Amino acid sequence: MGRILVVTLGGTICSSVENNDTIKLRTAPDKKIFEALKKKNELSYMTPVLYSSENADEECFRKALSAIVNECEKDKPDGILILHGTDSMAYFAQLAVRVLSYLDMPVLITGSKLPMDDPHSDAVRNINYAMGLLSAACEGKLGAVTFGVVYSDEMMTDTVFVPASRITDANFSGDYGKFPGKPSVHTLSREEVQKYLASPAKKILTVPDVPGYPYGEIDPAKFDAVLLETYHSGTQSVKGLPELVKKARENNIPCFMGPVHQSKVMYDSTRTLIDAGAEPLYDIPFEGCWAEVAVS
Repeated sequence: MGRILVVTLGGTICSSVENNDTIKLRTAPDKKIFEALKKKNELSYMTPVLYSSENADEECFRKALSAIVNECEKDKPDGILILHGTDSMAYFAQLAVRVLSYLDMPVLITGSKLPMDDPHSDAVRNINYAMGLLSAACEGKLGAVTFGVVYSDEMMTDTVFVPASRITDANFSGDYGKFPGKPSVHTLSREEVQKYLASPAKKILTVPDVPGYPYGEIDPAKFDAVLLETYHSGTQSVKGLPELVKKARENNIPCFMGPVHQSKVMYDSTRTLIDAGAEPLYDIPFEGCWAEVAVS
């Protein structure tokens, strides 16, 4: 038997359809849903904060993670199931794997493409699959600790598991990308976690990879860190971007760029930004880059 902590944080899986035309956030799902799926597990529940994932920010994530850390250190469950909205789940998962890994227990994060009261919802199927994985992990049948995201595929005919370190943002249909390779993750120690959760959230300037973006009009001095989103190969290095990086460094503001593929050869545009002072974050998805900057 495993002792599973069920954490509900919001999103579509915690929403309902009102007036047949509007999806609205509501309270956490009925516990009867989990009780019907618990099998041999003992379940406990918490809803430390409820938010719509499209409106989430790092403060929402930190409140949730802080509550989970406190509960796990007090009650010491065997595994954790987290219900989260799909819009920002990749960001939450990338942050969570860095913050919660020191607990050394299986953690699964899932959501749904449709509200639970929709007859075609994938919510119960995703929860059931996640609970099955957690049960197996608690019984020692999966080997290494499981930490990842569970979701339904494009046609909602199959359920997929992706390690949190490889999860990248969902597309319009709510299907997540799986970053290639096995990205290394800087997981925090207990002391580092306590320090991170107690400190103010960083103001991170995220600069998108949009053609012709007005980089020269940005004042990086108003932020704690800068993160440049790169293209799949090089990145833009004209019309103000190297100058933005240099201005950030002159103000002692760290500047990062990613994802960058580590290779013996490098695009000239990428090298230009590195020479200007941007630190490359190699071979991790952009959501992981954001999480790295947040906890650094």
